[in-house]
Amino acid sequence: MRNKLSLSGWLGRTLNTARLPELGAREFSVLELLWDSDGLTSQQVLQQLAAAKLSLSTVQSTLERLHRKGLLERTKTGRAFVYTAAVTRENMISRLLHEIADNLADGDSAPMVSGFLEYLGEDPSDRRGGVPRQRVRRGRADD
Repeated sequence: MRNKLSLSGWLGRTLNTARLPELGAREFSVLELLWDSDGLTSQQVLQQLAAAKLSLSTVQSTLERLHRKGLLERTKTGRAFVYTAAVTRENMISRLLHEIADNLADGDSAPMVSGFLEYLGEDPSDRRGGVPRQRVRRGRADD
């Protein structure tokens, strides 16, 4: 059996590849708010999620869970905590892609890149399911 050598193999796969904790829909919504801000208190998060009709205690417990999962940082300002995202959106995507490659392709990123190229070639209206109308051409450059 041949050993696969790759950049991640040389680096020991230690850079930002820790498994991500599972996130519920509310946790992800809060994380998205914090990615788009410089920091928010629980009261500000509640105001921005007004359509969800949540209580302040629900928002506070969601923020606490995200903090315990290592996805948020917080600093005490007066009597309230100000929460900021501890991971960037890009880092989250990178970590998810590492997990996909590890779980579905034994760490090989080639099938993932191929699938992503196919995704980019789809009609945007087809991205929620169904068969893509257009595929990325592969092969010789003069095809």
